[in-house]
Amino acid sequence: MFDIGATYRFVLIEGTSEGWGENDFTDTVIDIDGPLLKLSSGRIINSHSSLFVSATLISMIASASSVEEEVEDTEALA
Repeated sequence: MFDIGATYRFVLIEGTSEGWGENDFTDTVIDIDGPLLKLSSGRIINSHSSLFVSATLISMIASASSVEEEVEDTEALA
């Protein structure tokens, strides 16, 4: 569901002294451990939490290995 190196717009529910509300922010996933996402800001969020609302893909950087595979596939077709 999530990709390392991809940037998402996250929406979470957070409690404050004024009550509950939505917090939205944009960040890049740098590591995934089950439902836990480590973000480039150092924040770790649980994507299975009831306070997790959504994550919308903003951009994804292709890994070097996936680019190499595409080149090999293209060369095999030639």
